[in-house]
Amino acid sequence: MRDILVLGAGVVGMATAYALSRQGFAVTIIDAAAGPAESGASFGNGAQLSYFYTDAMASPSLLANLPKYMLGLDPAFRVRPPFSPAFVAWGLKFLLNSTQKAFERNTLDILKVALEGRSAMREMAQTLNFDYSKTGKITLYPDERSLDKAQALANLKNQFGAQQTILSKDHALEREPALKGYGHDFFGAVWSPYDEAGDSRLFCVNLQELLERDHGVKFRFGSRVRRLLTRSGALVGVETDRDRIECSRAVVALGASTTAIARTAGIRLPIWPVQGYSLTVPALETAPTASITDITRKTVFCRIGDRLRVAGLADIGKLESGFRQERFNCLLETAKGIFPHAGNYDGDVNAWTGFRPVTPDSKPIVGKTKVQGIYLNCGHGSLGWTLSMATANRLAASICHNR
Repeated sequence: MRDILVLGAGVVGMATAYALSRQGFAVTIIDAAAGPAESGASFGNGAQLSYFYTDAMASPSLLANLPKYMLGLDPAFRVRPPFSPAFVAWGLKFLLNSTQKAFERNTLDILKVALEGRSAMREMAQTLNFDYSKTGKITLYPDERSLDKAQALANLKNQFGAQQTILSKDHALEREPALKGYGHDFFGAVWSPYDEAGDSRLFCVNLQELLERDHGVKFRFGSRVRRLLTRSGALVGVETDRDRIECSRAVVALGASTTAIARTAGIRLPIWPVQGYSLTVPALETAPTASITDITRKTVFCRIGDRLRVAGLADIGKLESGFRQERFNCLLETAKGIFPHAGNYDGDVNAWTGFRPVTPDSKPIVGKTKVQGIYLNCGHGSLGWTLSMATANRLAASICHNR
């Protein structure tokens, strides 16, 4: 039998279904939403395909600023530790990954995965419309010290073909004239010529049509996965809020919800959700062409078609946190302060919040588990869009090798 379920219709799950179907598997996707990428991080992420901005979240810089984050003194990053043994375990592992050596190792490991997915994403752009663009990315730094650190990391990445270059403020303005409208000062920038952009939700919507038409993939939307059913160390089925589906193989690609579902089969994962926000507005003529990352304010700007996507904020805390208007307003005001004339902020502002599934080392978890028939493709953090094709291909190859 070559039947396999993919749990989750976000960009990671959809890419997984594509990779498996190309290997000859009969794939069925299950998701609680009414369509692909309707919820979760794939709906409103930063849109950047950051193949060379793969910096791990755990770092010496984050560790040094942790007291500020816990006291709520940085509007972009807040840590409110819940009273949870799971969080304590995750947090301790996170701290162990915050050394310079671990940060560099993890960043380069993620970089290698990202590079695997770059050519695959470009191939998809020949088939699907998802507002794909090869615009490059400019990352802004506030002072000489922070730019020097960025240059040291760029030197490491350049050994893998990043071709990142350091730009003075004047050179950055030449590269991206829209920076003349930047609402703050900056010292210099890193230019990443091979970073790209695209709309992950549009990608998923159009990929569904391709999967149904050319690969016979089936979709069961409106079905929320409740638990994995096992017997004698092997998967025997999946229970949803609508029915029970007998199966011997399933891939769990449910983003931040993966941890809870995997636990029903006795699989414990070191993933904690980090909440972020985004807004999408009509882009104005003065919007930047290149993707922009403001390091100081931890905010990204990305043009997708005729729209401007702005994403940012990182809130680490309770799992049940929903949309908070005051946090979204913080992002909106930050966006206006950074690029006041880039988008129509007073018009139709599409707001979104979701959770990035972050591992202590920021590396995704891909492959088989201790339970026969259960596979994982999860823990991508803020890089699910960037890494989706690579981890999908890795997982498909692993399943084929072990079948």
